[in-house]
Amino acid sequence: MKHTTILHLHGFASSARSTKAQFFRRKFESLPQVDFHAIDFNPTPRDFEYMTVTGMINRLRQYVLDRDLGTARVIGSSLGGLIGLNYAHRFGNQRFVGQRFGGVDKMLLLAPALSWLSGGLTEGELGHWEKAGVAPVFHYAFEKEIPLRYDLHVDGLRYLQPVPPPAPILIVHGRSDDSVPIANSREYAAEFPDRVQLIEVDAGHDLNDHLPFIWDHARSFLLAEPQRREI
Repeated sequence: MKHTTILHLHGFASSARSTKAQFFRRKFESLPQVDFHAIDFNPTPRDFEYMTVTGMINRLRQYVLDRDLGTARVIGSSLGGLIGLNYAHRFGNQRFVGQRFGGVDKMLLLAPALSWLSGGLTEGELGHWEKAGVAPVFHYAFEKEIPLRYDLHVDGLRYLQPVPPPAPILIVHGRSDDSVPIANSREYAAEFPDRVQLIEVDAGHDLNDHLPFIWDHARSFLLAEPQRREI
């Protein structure tokens, strides 16, 4: 039986034990043909303090190589969408990467940050963060405030422009999202209509109330065989 590898990438200040990660773990682990992995980008508070987008992409890459994973399908939530997109952009082209070296052939993005958004901070707030060097951020998994270094923003400036779709993408985004504007997903889907499908729902950012609906689409999209493209 052919197995499908699913990688779940959590959002900012979250973990591999998030509501979405646990939901998808229960669903996919009931299917014998699926090998499900929920990646934890911040296993300790110190990892969170020093995190950067580039660092998370590299951590994902090392996770894939350490486990000798083949081609995978990615679920990226919020900031995890940005990590997944840029990981797949670098490593997902199977014309150049061997089968066992962890390419990506499908992506389900949930309220994704398609580019670096500075956390919605004003110029004044960014200036204060830069001057202080760190800012306290509440981390939901650790249930406490953790200092987060300004290096995250400096590195994030490398990701101001969305990369082109590295694989077929399905986006689910809430119309009332006040953290990651749905306008960004609409523009991305409009720019790449042959590679990106957008499903809009009446929801805010976390989408947790819509997980059964999302599961129906995740199962049909991620577990179907991708269509071959002419090269």
